[in-house]
Amino acid sequence: MTRRPHHGLRVAIAAAVMAGLWLAGLHVGGLDIGLLFLAPAFLLLLPLLAGRYVGERVLAAAPPARRAVVRALRPPRPAALLVPRGGLLVGCSLAGRAPPAV
Repeated sequence: MTRRPHHGLRVAIAAAVMAGLWLAGLHVGGLDIGLLFLAPAFLLLLPLLAGRYVGERVLAAAPPARRAVVRALRPPRPAALLVPRGGLLVGCSLAGRAPPAV
């Protein structure tokens, strides 16, 4: 990746502007707690403004991930037992022996 000649200057100016806005926000009532919650996001934003990605060399050197074959963790289901349900359950419970043939 080629960088423009003034890329470093732009990053330094952006970091200085962000720090100035941060300090100005601390003096405004009620923003101090919110800015403290956003501190990790601002710290991660600085390398991104500089055109860097944290851990990019490690990720680039890693071999490509291979997808593992997913196997069933459960044993196969036994043959389904036919159990009456719903209306058939009621019909089976009411049914009895047929009357004798005369």
